[in-house]
Amino acid sequence: MSKKVLVVDDSEVNQQVLRWMLRDLGEECDVVSSGEDAVKAVQNESYKIVFMDLRMPDTDGFQATTKLRSAGFKAPIIAVTASSDEEDWKNCMNAGMNGYLTKPFLKGDFKDIFEHWTGQVMADSG
Repeated sequence: MSKKVLVVDDSEVNQQVLRWMLRDLGEECDVVSSGEDAVKAVQNESYKIVFMDLRMPDTDGFQATTKLRSAGFKAPIIAVTASSDEEDWKNCMNAGMNGYLTKPFLKGDFKDIFEHWTGQVMADSG
């Protein structure tokens, strides 16, 4: 059974954009809208990579990542955020995130990050 991708974002628009990009790469994904839901999802499913929004109500991306890492989750976690603040980048690394994707991003940038962290080389689709 192949592992899925987890998208964590409280914005329905951002969820849809990531879902489309992943579909274009031939990937299945689960989508949740909070950090707490991300922690629960990882307990029930095996994921190869997580795309994590930073700014969410209640449990934000930093807190969710810290909880996931404390629970032994090893797959790459990529921050997806509109912020390009160096302090956010440091906080991402301190929380245990592996990479950082600044919105808005191009499809090619997303594909490069996905390939780098999963080790999968994806065919170009239009």
